Amino acid sequence: MAKFVNLLSDIEGQFATSTWISTNISAFPANFRIPENTSEFVKLEVLPLRDNSDYGRCGIEGIIYVQIYVQANQGLKRLMEIADILDTLLQAKSLGNGTQTQASTLNILGVDKDNPDLFRGDFSVNFTHYN
Repeated sequence: MAKFVNLLSDIEGQFATSTWISTNISAFPANFRIPENTSEFVKLEVLPLRDNSDYGRCGIEGIIYVQIYVQANQGLKRLMEIADILDTLLQAKSLGNGTQTQASTLNILGVDKDNPDLFRGDFSVNFTHYN
């Protein structure tokens, strides 16, 4: 039972769908170095936080964070367009390896402290994964 690998496979698999690929937005794991001169991208972080035993099933609960980066000084529209795309991929889904997601939220953080040419928002979704 590879629950953590199955969870990650469910979430990362959403970024391999035609819905996401057609956006031409690069998606990186949170611990990857982003290539220079990349002005629009997302970073994916899957955080398993606690175990969940429910009606004879064992699982884990956590949060999916997708850090959205767009060009600064362009307004909020593009950030929210990407959040809407992420909603179609990740909100209220039952995924193949036993991951179920709930409602999403978007937290607008503003100009990135490490690169003032970028503007950032964090899209998040709670999940439960059952083996």
